[in-house]
Formats: sequence, structure tokens, C-alpha cells
Amino acid sequence: MSPDEWLRSEVMGDRERRIVSDLNTTYLSAEAMVDIERLGIELVEGAPLTVRDYDADDDGNPTWVVAEGVAHFDPERAAWQIAYSMDNVRWEPREG
Repeated sequence: MSPDEWLRSEVMGDRERRIVSDLNTTYLSAEAMVDIERLGIELVEGAPLTVRDYDADDDGNPTWVVAEGVAHFDPERAAWQIAYSMDNVRWEPREG
């Protein structure tokens, strides 16, 4: 990776580095699929996948809820999911 590529990644905003999907469901949203394409990620059954959703802490400060799991394709719904357990969920601070 060249220094020019490093600089581009440094100036990306907090949102642009993320796969964001509603974690009230395991199915990846259309927004998440756009993120995956934009980030150049190829979804493959069983591949590690990190997905974030918008949240806030007890004081109302913006946070990410982060789920670490694996990609799974549901052939009946023709849709990708993230398979994870609550043991693999954490919260991270989020820029404004």
C-alpha cells in the first residue's frame, strides 16, 4: 500500500469505514450491501464479518454497537446474514 492510499484511508469519516446494518435482524440491509461493495468485500459463506449499528450510551453520546460474526447466505430468502452470538457484541464510541 502506498502512502497516498494511507492518506485516503486516514481522511475517511467514521461512517465510511463501516458496514452498517440494523442489528435488530440478522439479515444485512440494502445499506450494508452498499457498504460491502464500496469497501471491496466479497461475501463468502463462513467468512468473518463485522457489522455495526447506530446506538447511544446512557448519556446520549453516539456509539456503535458492533457484532463480530460470520457471513451466511439464506437461499430461501436469497439474502445474506451475519451469524453471531451476544458474546461477540461490544460497543465503541462513534464520531458525532
